[in-house]
Amino acid sequence: MLFVVGFLEFCTSAVLVEVSKGESDREAGDFKLDPLQFLKGKSKDEVDVWKLKELQNGRAAMMAFGGVATQAALGGTEFPYLVPYGDNGLPEISAIW
Repeated sequence: MLFVVGFLEFCTSAVLVEVSKGESDREAGDFKLDPLQFLKGKSKDEVDVWKLKELQNGRAAMMAFGGVATQAALGGTEFPYLVPYGDNGLPEISAIW
């Protein structure tokens, strides 16, 4: 797995060199990934609004994951919130309350 990730990083590093030399007009973080064509035919202002929404969504997701990881670490439960089950197959009430 590490080899695969390293290979992908190596293959995409050429783009970073082009951007640093000014040979590419690609904006930072723009990987031209729009398979469902959400941005096709949109104005620059609309594209900027969609990019801002995506950034805010990613930030909210990172905050949520941080909350899950912190609660799992402080709460003494296993990640992510695994509740111990009793012999009857139901969650133990003492673990929930």
